[in-house]
Amino acid sequence: MSSLGGQWRVIRHYLSMTNLNAEVEKLVQKIKPATPEQWENLIKKFEKAISIRLTQDNIKDAENKTKDQQPLHTANSSTYEQSDTKAAETRPVIDKLEKTEEKQSQHGLGIGSEAKEITFESFLQGLKLKKDLHFGKISEPSWKSNKPIITKTSIHSRTAYVISALVTAETTECLMKRTEHFIDHLKQYPESRDYAIKEGAIRALLRVQNKLKDDSQTTNEVKGIVNEALALMGYIGPTKGPGPNILSIDGGGIRGIIAIEILRHLEKITGQRVQDMFDYIIGVSTGAIIAAVIGSGVGNLETASQMYHTLSKKMFGNTSLIGGTSRLVWTHSYYDTEAWEKMLQENLRDCSLTECNRYNTPKMALVSCVVSPGARLAPFLFRTYECGFRVRSVFAGTTRARVWHAVRASAAAPTYFDEFKLDGALHQDGGIMVNNPTGVGLHEAKLLFGANALKKGTIISVGTGRALNKHLDYQLMSKGLNKETSGTSWKDKFNKILDSATDTEGVHLILNDLLPPGSYFRFNPPLMEECAMDEINPDKLNNLITDTNAYIRRNQHKFEHAAYMLTRKRGLSQRVMDYMYHKSQIMGIIHSN
Repeated sequence: MSSLGGQWRVIRHYLSMTNLNAEVEKLVQKIKPATPEQWENLIKKFEKAISIRLTQDNIKDAENKTKDQQPLHTANSSTYEQSDTKAAETRPVIDKLEKTEEKQSQHGLGIGSEAKEITFESFLQGLKLKKDLHFGKISEPSWKSNKPIITKTSIHSRTAYVISALVTAETTECLMKRTEHFIDHLKQYPESRDYAIKEGAIRALLRVQNKLKDDSQTTNEVKGIVNEALALMGYIGPTKGPGPNILSIDGGGIRGIIAIEILRHLEKITGQRVQDMFDYIIGVSTGAIIAAVIGSGVGNLETASQMYHTLSKKMFGNTSLIGGTSRLVWTHSYYDTEAWEKMLQENLRDCSLTECNRYNTPKMALVSCVVSPGARLAPFLFRTYECGFRVRSVFAGTTRARVWHAVRASAAAPTYFDEFKLDGALHQDGGIMVNNPTGVGLHEAKLLFGANALKKGTIISVGTGRALNKHLDYQLMSKGLNKETSGTSWKDKFNKILDSATDTEGVHLILNDLLPPGSYFRFNPPLMEECAMDEINPDKLNNLITDTNAYIRRNQHKFEHAAYMLTRKRGLSQRVMDYMYHKSQIMGIIHSN
């Protein structure tokens, strides 16, 4: 603050020497700019006024110099005629400038006759400093604020150094520190990733992983850190089955308890946890909550179920009509967004997305929708992984956010919670565009595991229920409209648009026809009655469980078939090829790119 104040005092002293300080202070007090826009307009007016004054003074100096150069003894008729001609040519320009200056002065822009004694840059710098003081902005000198310029050659040399440091590390503690340093380097310079792959970073990390034989706590921590580094490199190990097992979870608010019940039944049949069954999980909105609990290693399905009960009681149940309506008017969110964020931070692991790989969990993606002004709606993926070398997804995304940031963005349902701002983008509930993320998950899985592996995989798509009264019977549709029906109301039009935007069955119908038979399973129980996303009535919530259990009993054969596909092991030939490929990577025979 002292340095900034000292600079302003020097400029004020300089202004006072040129009779500008008083008029500047008078003008600022008269206009009283309060917002940054008003200050910018004031500075632009000063620029215009100073340019006019300097132009006029230059013309006057040129005119005086011309007069001084005329000899006194040659004042003949030709000289008078020449002077009159020059004066006649110069006079309109001066009159025009004086009128412009007079017009500017009427708006409070008179700035003294000595403006030519101050430099244009110094004057504007002083005014901008005054603006910074007005808003309390303390800016450091440019030599402190400017970021150092790192050349491409320097980044490459640093990348090669951290890779060589990994190879030469001997102790477990040294491996841990150097691997973390490598991860930090990749996050600081994302452009170094492709170069690191070319330089054999994956081979170095696999060699480090191969050295870790014992199962001590420190060794397991190092293994987790190495897994995170490999995920940033786009490396994917062998899948659990002949192909990748993929889990997709729809959005639906509190109806996420239906998805939990379905996954519980799959765990019961297979005898395995969800995180041990699947290689890839994708979720949107309420499905993102379940996916984050499983994918971050913070808990299991019981943990997710407790979160839903807490959400129903503390968040939805404690909101009054008056409080919710007032928030809806002022912040466009009916429920307390800050309390929702606090709940996410308390229940989810405080780690970045890529750190989820440290807990031996499936690869995960959470879907939100970017709704930034001036841009088209587009899905946005929060990933725990990076794609392979020179492989790019068609969907924008990031791996650098926190886990609770990803859930907060994916579950920011309009009018329920406020929009979420992250890294210059505005996020809303991903269900606006992709309420059934199975198609997005297949695209990402194809990039990760390959098209051939995906053909042998198993896809499980879990819905959050569909109300029977939404689907009209063909007989009712064939009867046609009554003669008294005039059309649909505005409410009906809005609801139909909302239903089409959040529809989940359209994606299911397409995938059911395109994917190989026996590899795709969709579980979405029909509901006997409507259930809102923020339902708190215990009876209605129990009815959801009842309808789900009835659906499971009716489709027991389908569940058993899905469980069989999920518990398949890789064949002998696949395991031999995996071993040979792994050893070839470690020895450098095959490049991991």
